[in-house]
Amino acid sequence: MTITVSIDDTTLAELLAMVEAGEEIVIVRDGMPVAKMAAVVADGEKRRQAIEAIRAFRKTMPAITQEEIAEWKATGRR
Repeated sequence: MTITVSIDDTTLAELLAMVEAGEEIVIVRDGMPVAKMAAVVADGEKRRQAIEAIRAFRKTMPAITQEEIAEWKATGRR
């Protein structure tokens, strides 16, 4: 749900700049957190992060030769 809140334009611009810089803003009412402002990550950015995570994981795995793959395939067909 999206609602409109009356916030001074200067304050809102400052808050948005902080969120764009990576900070999360917690909105508090009577000392209790009620909402959070955080940057929206575009689907393309999520996809790029996922690809980078997979690449980093693959670097931790041992190298596999074509011969090993062929042997595994042959074993599976027995």
